Amino acid sequence: MVIIVLCPLKSNRDNRWIFNDKTIRELGYWKDDPVLINKLPEYKFMPNCKLENKLGVIACNEGHINILKKIIENDLENVVVCEDDSIIDYGKLNEFLNRDIPDGFIYLGGKFDYPKIKDWDKQRSIEGYMVGKSKNGLNKITNDFIITGAFGYFIKNKDIAQYILDNCKGKTGKYISTLTDVMYARIKGLPKYYYYPSVINIEYIPSLLGHNCDDSSWNNYIR
Repeated sequence: MVIIVLCPLKSNRDNRWIFNDKTIRELGYWKDDPVLINKLPEYKFMPNCKLENKLGVIACNEGHINILKKIIENDLENVVVCEDDSIIDYGKLNEFLNRDIPDGFIYLGGKFDYPKIKDWDKQRSIEGYMVGKSKNGLNKITNDFIITGAFGYFIKNKDIAQYILDNCKGKTGKYISTLTDVMYARIKGLPKYYYYPSVINIEYIPSLLGHNCDDSSWNNYIR
């Protein structure tokens, strides 16, 4: 197993991790990185989207794309991906790794949401419904919901990483202007699962520097 942590150089959370050959740091980007301007043509945004917001989305996505490329180039297996504000329950992680893990994309943490963004203001109503239906262990994701705020996910091998990389663009050939978790949720033809209870959550207070939401939007954690 390898853990890859997205932790840009400007992050104040790097001291939470001990990086070595099994816990690898992916530097990614910060939204003021000048190289991101050159990435703008690869993304499709709403006409009224501000440049600052565009660069924030691109910085996040490009970091995760770099991680996929790293998995492919180094032929890595059993890779846990998370960001630097994550908290890993290593006991649950070991339980997960000792299971028969199917091919597909597996969320190790996140929150339940409706598939359409316009319905997210109703998100509290989905929590009890999904928790009641979730069994301990792996659960298959259906068309009734998606997982967002993906605090951690699991890539079994380079073939899964390559499939994601090949299919995370829209019909226009550009990345959709959503954060990585929503982009992954929309990939077709890839079996998707979530592990319950969650293996990875986020430390909310430090994450405020990276998320523009209030406490009420985090009620659907997979706990």
